[in-house]
Amino acid sequence: MKILPGEEDPAYPIMRKAISLAPYYLELTKHYEADLYLKMTLYLKKIADFFKNENDSTIVIKEGSTITEESINKIIFNKPDQIQHKVISTISSNPRYNEDNFDALRHMQWNFYMTNNKSIVSPLSPRAFSHYTFTYEGYYKDNNHIINKIKVTPKRNNKTCYSGHIYIVDQSWSIHSVNLNFDTGIGKINIYQNYNSTNGITSLPFNYGLKWNIAFLGNKIDIHYTGNLSYTNILVNENIETPLLLKKQLPIDYSDNETNTKNVNQTLNRNQRKIEKIVAKEKLSKMDMLRLTRIHKKEISKKSNKHESLEIKDNYLVEYSKDTLNKNSIYFEELRPIPLTSEELYSYEIRDSLKSIVQKADSARTSSESILLKLLLSEHKYYSTDSSSYFKYHGIYVKSHFNAVDGFSYQQKVSFHHELDSNRNIDIFGMLDYKFSRNKIMWSTCSNFKFAPLRRGILSISTGQNSFDFNNKYGIDPTLNSYSALYFKEHYMKLYQRDFLSFKGAIDPINGLQIILESSYNEFQELFNTTDYSFFKKKKTYEENIPQNEQLRESHLNDQTDASLLLKISYTPRQRYRIKDGRKELVDSKYPTFNINYMRGFPDIFNSDSDYELIYGDISQKKEWGISNAFNWQVGAGYFSRNDQMHFSRFQHFNTSEIPVNFKSWENAFLVLDDYRYSTNEWYAKAHVSYTTPYLFLKFLPWMSNRLWTENLYTSYLTQPNYKNYIEVGYSMNKILSIGSAGVFAGFEDGSYARWGFRVGINID
Repeated sequence: MKILPGEEDPAYPIMRKAISLAPYYLELTKHYEADLYLKMTLYLKKIADFFKNENDSTIVIKEGSTITEESINKIIFNKPDQIQHKVISTISSNPRYNEDNFDALRHMQWNFYMTNNKSIVSPLSPRAFSHYTFTYEGYYKDNNHIINKIKVTPKRNNKTCYSGHIYIVDQSWSIHSVNLNFDTGIGKINIYQNYNSTNGITSLPFNYGLKWNIAFLGNKIDIHYTGNLSYTNILVNENIETPLLLKKQLPIDYSDNETNTKNVNQTLNRNQRKIEKIVAKEKLSKMDMLRLTRIHKKEISKKSNKHESLEIKDNYLVEYSKDTLNKNSIYFEELRPIPLTSEELYSYEIRDSLKSIVQKADSARTSSESILLKLLLSEHKYYSTDSSSYFKYHGIYVKSHFNAVDGFSYQQKVSFHHELDSNRNIDIFGMLDYKFSRNKIMWSTCSNFKFAPLRRGILSISTGQNSFDFNNKYGIDPTLNSYSALYFKEHYMKLYQRDFLSFKGAIDPINGLQIILESSYNEFQELFNTTDYSFFKKKKTYEENIPQNEQLRESHLNDQTDASLLLKISYTPRQRYRIKDGRKELVDSKYPTFNINYMRGFPDIFNSDSDYELIYGDISQKKEWGISNAFNWQVGAGYFSRNDQMHFSRFQHFNTSEIPVNFKSWENAFLVLDDYRYSTNEWYAKAHVSYTTPYLFLKFLPWMSNRLWTENLYTSYLTQPNYKNYIEVGYSMNKILSIGSAGVFAGFEDGSYARWGFRVGINID
């Protein structure tokens, strides 16, 4: 079709109506039951030399292998998103596939009427016109319906959009089928879906598939996933009003629904009437689409606030038949709706011979593995006869670090777990840590009793002695400090010894409110450097183990005792949660979190030297929307009403990163401040704001636009008695290879430029 200059492509009016009706088709189905056939095939096309072990005869699945898995299932769907999945039978060509080693293939319940995907923009999303160009490529007939073929092209070359084709049924503007592609960064995915209307009203996918061509670290793997549904029962949501636009166009008899329709019309609210009026138009303008998007958001927000449960329940339940693995290949040949390829057939043909090899290989491996290798590479659990308890040894190699105070250190860990019942348990942890340069064995033990699982109740007792960073909560990672010291002779961490006995309790009296009370008795000891060892720069000496801070006095580092109490109260309105294994786990909330804390050091209790009192708190929130968009903020303040005697570890420390490389999140942090210089024992106020978006500056460049990286802006503020009005600003690229970050930051003190720094982060949380 030729489109004259100035004319709109015919695809746009079609897509506007399809987008406007997507929420209707999504909500239209209240319940369905279906027979479901699933198949997944894995093609190991290439395995990098690094991962190969040609001399190991126990490896039976090698380069060129094909693994096929199929299942026959029953699916029951109930609005809004509840899936009951019963696995009738399953079969696999994987020689290790047995009752102890298998998991059900999952039904791909997602369809293109669902437009709330946060990682990729759907062509039927209200935001689609900002991300896609649509081109009309003609039509064809299918079962007396005219099917419009529309090409979908991203406006930018990026990994948050699809490309390909979507097929829209004329006059109903429902989906006929989709054939779309997107790039994951480690390979392209092709996804296709075919829709039909079993009852002439609903629009549901009856066939779908996914093809993922993975190419990563020299490996090439193709994954093909297919599903075929045969609907046996569909119930329509009788509380949803049929748009007038469809009533005018479709020859469907709505007389059975007439009474209900009148009732629905009488109860339409203001937003719903606006939606009905816009959708009924013959031609929808861009302004109509913007209005429709805003109204839909208001309506969805209104419904969610009114009906949304704070508990997030598992919406996908899997049940297995008793003889799930007992059906043979003949059973599948009779029910299989899609023929197997030659590679898939061959994978089944050689399965039995591979099983024999696997059994012999496992037996050989068990007898040949050395006890020493097991101890080095793995942890071990030793269960009681009734399995209610186990003792766990964490292996010979656990942790080894280096610093100028302790030299090299080596840890060993053990733990004990006992189930009192299904929801209450006791855990005991023990650790030995040998400091080579000090020739000293340090130790610690902790006992936790978890009770009141729906209120996250926990009681704990811990005791021990070890070396700690003065800025223990936010300080440098010990592994990074080890590499920095050994390779560059740069030692950032400042340490002291703490011998401690601590009692702690935590509980949620009501949902969203947590109270933590902790009392401890500590003996603080000053430590000094004991070694100048490093791999390089052997003549250079490390800096003294004394933090740099203008408020620091000798009395803050001297040996002393401390009896202290810490009370923490945290409240998040409408806190969402899920129940896992009978215990409550927090998820998120649409509202800020409020924290208020009180810390007191008491003199003369068991000869305690401490005498200080701190009240501090903060309010924080992170809002996420769209594709990788987020806005994070935090404000906080604290005041020491007394600081007559206190250890430097009891100062208020901040989330800093003096070292250029870190393993922490950059939100709510000062990235170019020294780790100890700005800590205070008087008062402070701070604030953090960060903004994340997939496109801001550099991502508009052609060679960067197709990356999944995000761009981030940061602003932070800190004021305290010695450093007034410190402001830090920064820019970074995050999600580099999913976990990496790189950014530049600048700091200003009282309006004057102070410093700048380049930071690299690896987020391993």
